[in-house]
Amino acid sequence: MVEVVEFKIPERCPVCSGILVIDGQFLFCRSKSCPVQLTGSIKVWVKRLGLLHWGDSIIEALTDPDNPKVNSIADLYHLEPEEISIYTSGLKMAKKCWDTLHAAKNIKLELLIASLNIPNLALATATDIVNAGYDSVEKILSINTDQLESIHNIGEITAKQIFSGLQERQHVILELVKVLTIVGPITGPLSGKSVCITGSTSKPRKAVQKIIMDAGGIVKDSAGAGLDYLVTNEIDTSSKKMQNAKKYGTEVISEVRLYEMISSYG
Repeated sequence: MVEVVEFKIPERCPVCSGILVIDGQFLFCRSKSCPVQLTGSIKVWVKRLGLLHWGDSIIEALTDPDNPKVNSIADLYHLEPEEISIYTSGLKMAKKCWDTLHAAKNIKLELLIASLNIPNLALATATDIVNAGYDSVEKILSINTDQLESIHNIGEITAKQIFSGLQERQHVILELVKVLTIVGPITGPLSGKSVCITGSTSKPRKAVQKIIMDAGGIVKDSAGAGLDYLVTNEIDTSSKKMQNAKKYGTEVISEVRLYEMISSYG
């Protein structure tokens, strides 16, 4: 006979003792001072920007609650290679981490706010917000729920989540603005062109998405009507994105072809 053990949902975070909140199927600690929150936020930041070499173990070591070396995302940009090397295989790898981080300091506003670990604020939604006229840090920080709800594809619940997330991260955003260069609309080989990716890529997908944005392109998460390019290295794939590309007559190109288009510009 199987013994049934009653499971009691914890009320406090085991790391910071903050009150836990149930959100759907997940249990979250919302304490702004929780060290694990910072670890998760930096992992999301690194992933969204497609930063190579920044593995989870490095981030976890840098944000170790018992001996933290950074207290915010912006603090990463103040680290020197010698400081990073303590947590890598040596100075050579640390310099690669440093170079990758600083090579991506020019960033579009939509990518910045989409990389802050805010629930339901994906890159496509962030792009919709910026394209709706909220195209400066000041406008983003002053936006309210009614204005968010008036934007295409943003409903009441999502608007509240985004508003709350932006308000909670005001200080983070202002810190990042000091160490990054926020770039506006870019004129480039993909200006005005919408691009979606399906399948595996030679670089992390987020890194490819940033390359597209840096070339003036608009990144899409789905392949619907009006999409200009679907990038794939698997022409024979039967993914839904490929099916939609065929349905709507979207041009399908390889990752190599994407880079050729960008490098041949001008």
